[in-house]
Amino acid sequence: MIAVMGASGPVGSKVADLLLSEKQDVRVFGRSAERLEPFGRRGAEVVVGDAINVDDLLALFKDAASALVVLSGDVADPHYVTSRSQMSQAITQALRQENVSHVVMASSIGADRDRGVGMVAGLHELEGLLFALEGANVLSLRAAWHMENLLASLPMIEQQKINGSAIKGDHRFPMIAAVDIAERAAGHLLHRDFTGHTIETILGPEDRSMNEATLALGAALGMPELPYVEFPPEGVKAALEGTGISEEVASLIAELQIAINENRVMDEVERTSESTTPTRLEEFLKSALTG
Repeated sequence: MIAVMGASGPVGSKVADLLLSEKQDVRVFGRSAERLEPFGRRGAEVVVGDAINVDDLLALFKDAASALVVLSGDVADPHYVTSRSQMSQAITQALRQENVSHVVMASSIGADRDRGVGMVAGLHELEGLLFALEGANVLSLRAAWHMENLLASLPMIEQQKINGSAIKGDHRFPMIAAVDIAERAAGHLLHRDFTGHTIETILGPEDRSMNEATLALGAALGMPELPYVEFPPEGVKAALEGTGISEEVASLIAELQIAINENRVMDEVERTSESTTPTRLEEFLKSALTG
């Protein structure tokens, strides 16, 4: 049995899909029965629950040979950091009680830092807790900035005909599609080909700037002249809060964008053939926007 957390999310859903396509025994977990139902129809066991609840997690991890761990959260939660910390502790406790031998964590570049990297910081705590599990083989899959983040700008593009954030327009950094993260994670969950406590970095096919990404996004939308605007962090924070995101989460997102500008997230990352994944930005956008 392979347990998959976050099966309604961008990475977990693709991991579950890949494993079910390989005719594996899969148990999926999430908060929405409706969103998990398609996996149930394909033969997956479905556990609906909250990742902050140890009993729900015990049901997910029961008799699992391997497990995907995803640290999610409600971006409207005013106590987002505290909630994710409690979630990390619950996940670790459940994995320990069920003696899951192989654990893959969907992590992020920057998880080596416990502060100053926005929303990534919570992953540092979970990595530390998982790496302290005795007798478990744990692989932290540290991925680059997700290409899916670009899709969050679609309402602004539709309303204002611009794309923007606090990230410098000409600053290049690695971007990865969730499907590439999922393929790497699914392979490790299936083959259980890792031992001890290890870190694997995956970066996407190339470094891209927000100027370049915006032009690609505009081209995919039929807006070839779509401009990218650099916003002050305070403006980003206010705009995010206006969409219903909590003040705490808005501050973390702005902090991450500043950290990207200052290379505090990617400063020790080296691209290799092993860390390079195939899906290019243009390919991702075509698939995401046109199906």
